[in-house]
Amino acid sequence: MAKILVVEDDLTFASILSIGLRSKGYTVEMAHDGLEGLRKAEDFIPDLIILDVNLPKLSGFDVAMRLKETETLKKIPILMLTALSQEANIERGYSLGIEDYLTKPFNVEHLFLKIKKYLS
Repeated sequence: MAKILVVEDDLTFASILSIGLRSKGYTVEMAHDGLEGLRKAEDFIPDLIILDVNLPKLSGFDVAMRLKETETLKKIPILMLTALSQEANIERGYSLGIEDYLTKPFNVEHLFLKIKKYLS
């Protein structure tokens, strides 16, 4: 089954999301700050990355930019999942090459449909 990296600093939210993804059959790795997210992306080579924006050490925007600049990682779909709903943040995410931007709170089934879309 597909591998998903969840980069989220809210440990409770990350755990709940991870449980939901595993229940759908995905292999999940978690990172709780931007630098750890980059390291895990390089080591785990996920099929999809779910990325928060407000992260310690390195923002989700900076993580996305570095991932898209790295030859071995740039084709991995990035789905930003964040509380930042301002148009400027959404535009910034898409300008970095992310595939999708969802704001919290979100519909879980909608998230799973998007994941399925990017993994097919």
